[in-house]
Amino acid sequence: MFVGHYAASFAAKSVRSDLPLWLLIVAVQFVDYIWAILLILGVEKARFVPGFTEASSLDLYYMPYSHSLLAGVVWSIVFAGVYLLLRGSRLTKQQRLVHGIVLAAAVFSHWLTDLIVHVEDLPLLHGDPKFGFGLWRDFWLSQGLEFGLLAAGFAWYMIKSSARNIWGYVLPVLLIAVFFLLQAYSHHAPPPPNMTAFAVQALVAYSLFALLAFYVERFRPMKP
Repeated sequence: MFVGHYAASFAAKSVRSDLPLWLLIVAVQFVDYIWAILLILGVEKARFVPGFTEASSLDLYYMPYSHSLLAGVVWSIVFAGVYLLLRGSRLTKQQRLVHGIVLAAAVFSHWLTDLIVHVEDLPLLHGDPKFGFGLWRDFWLSQGLEFGLLAAGFAWYMIKSSARNIWGYVLPVLLIAVFFLLQAYSHHAPPPPNMTAFAVQALVAYSLFALLAFYVERFRPMKP
C-alpha cells in the first residue's frame, strides 16, 4: 500500500489536534523509511518482476527487519519513545500517555494496511510463515481501497479544520493532488535502474508529503 497509509495520519490529526500533521505523516510511513534505508544498505531485498501482481511489480521477498509483525511492534515503540524523549518534558502526564499511544498506533497501522494488499511476504518474525491477503492481485479493488481510505481520512481532516486564508484551501488540494499523481506515476512509470534508485525515490516522496503537510497545517489549523 502507498497513499492509503496516509488515511491514518489524517484521522489521527482529527482526533488529536495537538499532534503535528507532518509528524503523523512521517509516523504512518516510518516503517517504509526504515525499509528504504535497509534496502539501500543491502540488508533487505526486493526486485521488480513484471506482472508480479496486477497492482505492483515489486517482489518484496526479504524484509523481516522492517515489515515483520515483530518489527512493526518494535518500530512503533521506538518512534513513540523517541518522540517522548524529545518532547515529553513539555507535555502533561496525560498528554505523554495519549501522544505515545496515538503515535505508536499510527506507525503500526502501516503493517495492518499492508497486510490487506500484500501477497504473502509479511513474516511474523523472520522467514516463514508469511502473511498477506493479496488484494494487489486485483488492480481496481486495491486502488479503490487505497483512494477510498485516503479520501475518507482527508475529508474528515478538512471537516475538522478551517482555512486561515486562500492558502488553507490551495495547499490541501495540492497535497491530495500530489498523493494521487505519485500513486498513478508508481503504476505507469518505467522501473528505476536498480533498487537503490527506487529506495531513494521513495524516501524523497515520503519526505515531500511531510513537507507539504507542514505547510498545510500552518494555513489550515484544527477547529477549537
